[in-house]
Amino acid sequence: MTNELQGKLRVYHIQNPPREAVWYDVASPAEGYQKIEELAARDLRNSDIIWGNVFGLTILEDGDWVDWYDEDSDDIDAWAEKEGL
Repeated sequence: MTNELQGKLRVYHIQNPPREAVWYDVASPAEGYQKIEELAARDLRNSDIIWGNVFGLTILEDGDWVDWYDEDSDDIDAWAEKEGL
């Protein structure tokens, strides 16, 4: 794995678990949060066929995708609230 991929971010979105995740590359935690909000709103508009969903932000570290946390160990939702998003 090349170093330029290290730190890459992506959002996962699972509709009606346990279906497979759909992945979206994002450039920053703020963009990731915005994407999650956009996908959640879309799912709510389709609540007659989408009965559950799961979202998260991951980061590439040492060749593995892991959940993203900020320096205070906050996940994306806690971080966004702290940032006033």
